[in-house]
Amino acid sequence: MLVQQCPACGHRQWYPRALCTECGAEPEWLETAGRGTVHTFTVIRQQGIPAFKAELPYAVVMVDLEEGPRVFGAMPGVDVARVAIGLPVEVYFVAAADDTGVPYWRPID
Repeated sequence: MLVQQCPACGHRQWYPRALCTECGAEPEWLETAGRGTVHTFTVIRQQGIPAFKAELPYAVVMVDLEEGPRVFGAMPGVDVARVAIGLPVEVYFVAAADDTGVPYWRPID
């Protein structure tokens, strides 16, 4: 997983922006380990789109990466009873139609 890091002040940020939010310099990309801990979460139990009803329930998490930035994403296929604040997680990617990867999270066992 990539995040941005400022070469001038060292600040790390996610989501991508044109400028560092701390000093205004142009950020560079930093590859992370893709691991972190759940900062907070919610459980989705209802879905208005029929194609996604089979995924219910699932958790949406905010993750504090080991490298600093806080990111969010879904945890499909994970027993929601396992999800808790402080849970160690890792990112994995599912290919999208345009060759980009959609980040999802799973517990680190």
